[in-house]
Amino acid sequence: MVQGRYIPFVRFRLPDGRTAQVAAGGLIGRASTADLRIESPEVSEAHAFISMRGRHLQMLSLRRWIIEGGERRSSVILAPGQRIRLSQNVALDVEAVELPDSVLVLYGDGQELCTLSESVYSVVVAQAGPSQTPSYKLHPEFVPGAEAYVWGTSDGFTLRVGDRAPVELSSGTSWELRGHHFAVESRPLGEGALSTRSIGQNDPPLAIVARYDTVYVRMPGRPECVIAGLLARIVSELATIGRLVSWEAVAREIWGDESDRGIMRQNWDRNLRRLRAQLREAGIRPDLVRPDGKGNVELYLLPQDTVIDES
Repeated sequence: MVQGRYIPFVRFRLPDGRTAQVAAGGLIGRASTADLRIESPEVSEAHAFISMRGRHLQMLSLRRWIIEGGERRSSVILAPGQRIRLSQNVALDVEAVELPDSVLVLYGDGQELCTLSESVYSVVVAQAGPSQTPSYKLHPEFVPGAEAYVWGTSDGFTLRVGDRAPVELSSGTSWELRGHHFAVESRPLGEGALSTRSIGQNDPPLAIVARYDTVYVRMPGRPECVIAGLLARIVSELATIGRLVSWEAVAREIWGDESDRGIMRQNWDRNLRRLRAQLREAGIRPDLVRPDGKGNVELYLLPQDTVIDES
């Protein structure tokens, strides 16, 4: 949920030797809906959360402590080489951390620059007398009745001001609130952030056969993953296009009869989450279908991957 070259994510080595990637906003736990599902009674259903906070990707504990360096912690800045324990017998080794090239920052009249790193922000009136122009405060949480909201989606941030229709945030987006000006711009992530660019070098090759409403993903040592229906159509469209493309261009090929762009976006986000969850369940890297944080998406192939487009 940041602007830049990549959606940030961490790559873990699991206790059974498998690897798994979890993007910012991803949940780790025992729940079936977790982005990284850990089958252990020692792990909570919602145990930890991966979040981009400022310049760093962090793991945040939710219901139980996480242990790093022999100490119990509520949060850990992720870096390659760490071993993080969710319990005495469940440990995750951090193999690599991928960070974006830049982040979105929000600023407004009388406001300090705020790097967008939380899941939701509320813009609320700070003070307003009968003859005063109201001033505003940005809260990194949902506040009922706020004048405006900014929240993270699967591939960026969305803004809603009052009763207006939601819009995607990108560098250069600006809006007015009762005489106050707000804007968003992209800033380089900066030096000092921990990152590696080795993601994917040791991933097994994928063979993807796209047949419009059925897609087969094959990986050595794993059962064939069969994707069907709307989820398969997303993959097939991206395989046919073969490059980075706007989410809306793909969505209109699938939901072409839908005239409401907001409903189309809801359909897109819901089915993209379902698709990535199915890939995770099959042990396939979920960034096979990868948003770029700017409203675009691609079928992200590594050099060893192959695609047979039979659509």
